[in-house]
Amino acid sequence: MSGPGYAPPPQGAPQFRAPGEAVADPWGQPAPWAAGPSGPTPRPAPAEGVPLEVLRALPAPLAPTAQPSGPPQRPAVIALACTLAVLGSLQWICALSLLWVTATVGTGAFAEANDDGALFHVLNRFNYRMLDGLAVPLYLFPLASLVTGFLVLSRRLWSRVVHTGVGAVALAWAAWWLRDDLLWWFSAAWYVVVACLVLWTPAATAWYRWRADDHGTHLRG
Repeated sequence: MSGPGYAPPPQGAPQFRAPGEAVADPWGQPAPWAAGPSGPTPRPAPAEGVPLEVLRALPAPLAPTAQPSGPPQRPAVIALACTLAVLGSLQWICALSLLWVTATVGTGAFAEANDDGALFHVLNRFNYRMLDGLAVPLYLFPLASLVTGFLVLSRRLWSRVVHTGVGAVALAWAAWWLRDDLLWWFSAAWYVVVACLVLWTPAATAWYRWRADDHGTHLRG
């Protein structure tokens, strides 16, 4: 630019340029860093004949680092096993408690009315057997399944083994208790079998065997 009243800026004065504008260095190379739409672009490879001082001033390249990956997503079968165990146990405990209370109240009501019919004997027998020790396994197995149902979410190999063991022992005891009428046993056994077998699918097995330390060693190697 020239014209009357214009004087070129003195040597060494700061030069103002628009962002992203490349500036040539004294050797005719583009600017080492030029702002782009996504940040500064890497410096191009220096041409031959560049002084050593300029090369030393270049920033050192960053070493690539492996990004550690987090744990895999929990399979849906794990949540299914937990839901089946927790809901089934709670429903059994609530239904059994309601039936026991009904039998106790009904027995007392029939006794006060001097009614010793068939319904009285059925309720009285159920109440007597519960007090005689039947309540222990009928409450113990559901409570154990309720606890192990939550433990299967902790990604511990022993948690699904313990949960499956509780289901197997409960089925064995129920088969002995209902040995004279196994139809009642089959009606509930399928529920316990499904709630335990879903923990041994390939997806669930891979989720339980994942370890953060082993995965980190594999990345570093």
